[in-house]
Amino acid sequence: MFPSACQRPAPNRPDPRQWRKLSSVMKQPPLRYWSLRPAVLLVLAAGFAGGGLCLQAYAEPFEVPVLSNPATGAHLVGKLIWLDLETTDLPGAKIFYRSLFGWDYRDYHSYGANYTVALAQGKPIAGLVRRQIVNETEQRSAWLPFFSVADVGATFEQALKAHAQVRSEPEDLPLRGRQARLTDPEGATFALVNSSSGDPSDDPNPRALGTWGSPSLLARDPAAEAVFYQELFRYAVLGEPTHAGFERIRLSAGTHERASVRRLPGGAGALSPQWISFVRVFSTADTGRQAVKLGAHILVAATPATDGGTTAILEDPTGAVLGVLELPPEIVNVATP
Repeated sequence: MFPSACQRPAPNRPDPRQWRKLSSVMKQPPLRYWSLRPAVLLVLAAGFAGGGLCLQAYAEPFEVPVLSNPATGAHLVGKLIWLDLETTDLPGAKIFYRSLFGWDYRDYHSYGANYTVALAQGKPIAGLVRRQIVNETEQRSAWLPFFSVADVGATFEQALKAHAQVRSEPEDLPLRGRQARLTDPEGATFALVNSSSGDPSDDPNPRALGTWGSPSLLARDPAAEAVFYQELFRYAVLGEPTHAGFERIRLSAGTHERASVRRLPGGAGALSPQWISFVRVFSTADTGRQAVKLGAHILVAATPATDGGTTAILEDPTGAVLGVLELPPEIVNVATP
C-alpha cells in the first residue's frame, strides 16, 4: 500500500505544514470559513482521537514516481508492469535484496513518508514501502503485483461481479495514475493500474539477471482461476484448463506470455493462493543458499521449468514470498546488475 498523506514524520506530533494549511483556512473571509467549519472540526476531531493531528482533507497526496520514463502512452492490458514490496522492515529489505540480486535504490520522501524504487541494471523494476500493521493478517511482508488495464473502474467492477473482494477502492495518485487493489476468489491479492505515463514496452529478448520473469499464480483450482483472469484481462489460455493432469496454464496476450497458473505445490504448508513473481538468477541453487544465509527460507526447492531452466520459491526474512528463475545457460545474459 502506498503511504498515506496522513502519515506524520513523528508520532503524536503535528506536521508544521499541516498547521500552515489549517491557518490558511482560518484566515478565509467569514462566510467561506463558516461554510468550512463543520468539515474542519470533523477532521480535527478525527485527528486528535487517533492520537495526533491529521489533516487529511488539506494534506497533499503522497507522490510516487511515474512508471514509464520516457512516457510510452501504451496500455498493455494484462501485463504485469510493476511490483511493490510492502515490508515491515524497509531498511532490512533493502539490504537483503541488494545482497541477493545486486539491486540499487532511489529513495523518495514526501510528507514524512518514504518510498524506495529498486533498480536492476539502472532500470526501475519495483517499489519498496513500509507496511502499516493494522491487524494480525497484515503482520507479514508481501509483494503486490500491478496489472495494466485500460479502465480501472470498469475492471474493478467486473472483478467484484466475479466474486473478487475489495482491498482498496480505485484512487488517483499524482504522476502514477489510477489504481485499485483486490483479492481474487481464492484470496490472492493483486492490483489494477492505469499508468498516466503508459506501460513499459515489452522486451523482445528478456534475459537480464536481477529482473522479473513472468509471474505465476499458485491456486487450489487452477482452471477456475484461469477463467477468472481470462475474463478480466482477455487472456488467451494455452493448454487444457479442464484437464486434471495439467500442471501449468499459460495466460497470453498476442505473442507474449503474461502469466501462468499453477496448482499449489504439495508439501508447501506455508503457501496460500497468491501471485509469485520470479527474479532471473544465474543459479537457483546458489541463490537459495545465499538467501538462507541472509535469513530467508526456502519454501519450494529448485524444480524444472517448462523452458529448460529451474525455479524455486523463497520467503524473505520478514515473510514476503517470491520466486527465482534460472534460465537455460544458452539464453542467459550474464551481465548482472
